[in-house]
Amino acid sequence: MVDRISICEALAKPNKIDPFLKRRVNRDEKWVPYASIVRKRSWSKSGEVVQTVVNPGLTARKVLLCIWWNWKGIIYYELLSYGQTLNSDLYCQQLDHLKPAID
Repeated sequence: MVDRISICEALAKPNKIDPFLKRRVNRDEKWVPYASIVRKRSWSKSGEVVQTVVNPGLTARKVLLCIWWNWKGIIYYELLSYGQTLNSDLYCQQLDHLKPAID
């Protein structure tokens, strides 16, 4: 038990001297489903049965959310257009947008 405590303290000590964890930037991506449903208003006279509109089921439309964050919070995020996927050029563009936030 004492050895475990001393090892943990030894591992945490460099972070006190030089807070390297505060320099770390994380990135993740997530597919976000969405639906752009337009509902129509319907008016009925008093005493008439109100028309009900059934909600459509889940749609397969998704956009890709790319998000970058550090210990303070979100630094940069981007929602890609429908059908757009992440490639090396887009990744480099995101890094270019991210650079001013890090400096």
